[in-house]
Amino acid sequence: MDYISGDIWTPDGIFAGYVAIDNGRIAEIGEGRCPGPSLCSGLVVPAPVNAHTHAGDAGLCLDRRYSLEELVAPPNGMKHRFLSETPREELVSSMKVFSERMQAGGFSGFVDFREGGAEGCRMLREASGNAVILGRPVSETFDGNEADDILRTADGIGLSGIRDISYRYAESLAEAAHGSGKMFAVHASENKRDDIESILALEPDFLVHMCASGREDLRRCADSDVPIVVCARSNMYFGLVPPIKEMLDAGVRVAVGTDNAMLCDADSAAELDAFTNVLVSQGGNRLDAVRCLAEGGKKILNDGANIGLRAGAEADIAVYRVTNCGTEVVRFAPGLRRRADNGIQEYTRTH
Repeated sequence: MDYISGDIWTPDGIFAGYVAIDNGRIAEIGEGRCPGPSLCSGLVVPAPVNAHTHAGDAGLCLDRRYSLEELVAPPNGMKHRFLSETPREELVSSMKVFSERMQAGGFSGFVDFREGGAEGCRMLREASGNAVILGRPVSETFDGNEADDILRTADGIGLSGIRDISYRYAESLAEAAHGSGKMFAVHASENKRDDIESILALEPDFLVHMCASGREDLRRCADSDVPIVVCARSNMYFGLVPPIKEMLDAGVRVAVGTDNAMLCDADSAAELDAFTNVLVSQGGNRLDAVRCLAEGGKKILNDGANIGLRAGAEADIAVYRVTNCGTEVVRFAPGLRRRADNGIQEYTRTH
């Protein structure tokens, strides 16, 4: 039997205790003193879902600081040139490495906005078995055959924003995704406020960013039960500050994402630190930051069964520990476990 000890997070609060692991499954969750030697101690949560990524960027190395438009605006932003000019095998390889680093970085899976049409989706499906893929068409106008091809491979459609294509095109893509029973999501109000009523009329499963949103926009998202994914490190790179406390005060369900792989590594601890710092600076509570990380992405995927730790479930756990260099994470999961020569179980970690 292996033990992890510390502050055990649950949807109802945190208590001091331990988690016992036997053959890759949770054997017991207890309060109080750990009954055996602890492999690791810290804040213990179910391994979270990274609710927004762009894995295709992983192989791009930046030579200077770029503006939002220079770097990611379609169709000629630096990342889009990189995606169109890089050989397929290199993109698949870099996405595979990114996926592996993300698992070691504490995440159990990730939701990716994948550029490049159906072929882009197939590349990520080849690279990772942990990705929920939201594809993006390459056609300038709606092509039903292309949308169908994307939706045969992907888990839905993810758009860069309603400013980048005609609204009718966005409506057609939303209808295609909804008609196939798959997800539809969109970037919104990242650096400029978008018309929230037009966006919500598309019935998105979630929105990303909303840094430039107003309070009434946030209330409308809450009323429509549309979650928002916050990518704090990416936003701050571009000088943007997500209004996280206002989102929570409005009743919005908030999730956490790392956004572009070229900007932010796949480290859930670093993202949690950034998210927490923004929230606390706005007068928010640190525990709410942990809740957004632990619950947000899984609720978007309707994965409620895996939000809390429970006996009998697979041991897929992230442990966060505060060090002199900031927070670090240790991931415990059957797929990452190995047997050391001395017979002691060891686990992959980020540092």
